[in-house]
Amino acid sequence: MKFSIVIPTFNRAKFISQIIIDIINQTYTNWELIIIDDGSTDDTKEVVAQFINNPKIIYLYQENAERSEARNNGINNATGDFICFVDSDERLNPSFLKLISQSIKRNMGKKGVYYYDIGFISEKNHSNIIYTRKGKQIVQEEGIDQLMKIVIGVPQLCISRSILKLYNFNPTINVGEDLELLVRLYNHCIFYYLPGEPQIFEIEHSNRSVEFNDISNLRILKTLKYIFRKPHPGNGVSRKIKNMKLSDAYLRGVYFYSLNQERFRAIALLLKSIYLNPRKQLKHKLNLIFYLCFKPKKIERL
Repeated sequence: MKFSIVIPTFNRAKFISQIIIDIINQTYTNWELIIIDDGSTDDTKEVVAQFINNPKIIYLYQENAERSEARNNGINNATGDFICFVDSDERLNPSFLKLISQSIKRNMGKKGVYYYDIGFISEKNHSNIIYTRKGKQIVQEEGIDQLMKIVIGVPQLCISRSILKLYNFNPTINVGEDLELLVRLYNHCIFYYLPGEPQIFEIEHSNRSVEFNDISNLRILKTLKYIFRKPHPGNGVSRKIKNMKLSDAYLRGVYFYSLNQERFRAIALLLKSIYLNPRKQLKHKLNLIFYLCFKPKKIERL
């Protein structure tokens, strides 16, 4: 069984050597590493050049096209039986691939979507696990709402290459692209959860696009609306779950507009969030309305 590890990267010269070394140090040795440089303007190419004498490591440069297109490029160049997705600012335990291979063998090597837990670690101390995103086995017979109730990020995925040849990442989506892909896959293949201590870790650092004032907080709303609209299979999600997910996304948009001094847009999204899910965080949302109306300069305190 061969694994293809696909790493899309953009201006992560500071981190990428660490993850390359982690892959080289895997105790399971039947792998290839495909690094897709999505138009980096820093020293990424020079850093990777130290490792390309290894025949298992492939470096491909492309003009900046965002991460979904970069991952698709990696899929198209992969030769492994399964493709694991890793980001350039992550770390792996040496047993990462070994434990995945053992789990796949326990499932008789069946094709499907294999997913697992991920830890989040401090940039200054990689042995300090801040928290773990834990999953659970999805009971697919109970409907697609099961998928919407948990978070499975791209770095938590190892998927049969034959499946990904048929179902690529949507190149027009770069926030929430993991959920959009999984929704399309849900009725076409089996999902296998691999429990156990996390073997992959994401580094919490200032360059990650997860801040409240980042445009990604608006893009996830656009992605959800796309998923829930016909003819996308996500249209089959129940109205209750749709409202919950959209309400949370609107709230993220509130934070974005608030921190960018666009309070009227923030208020409009906040009212939509309350309308769709009035019970969740109602006190917090009412406080936001008060601050946006009367103390907009102090909104960051919330």
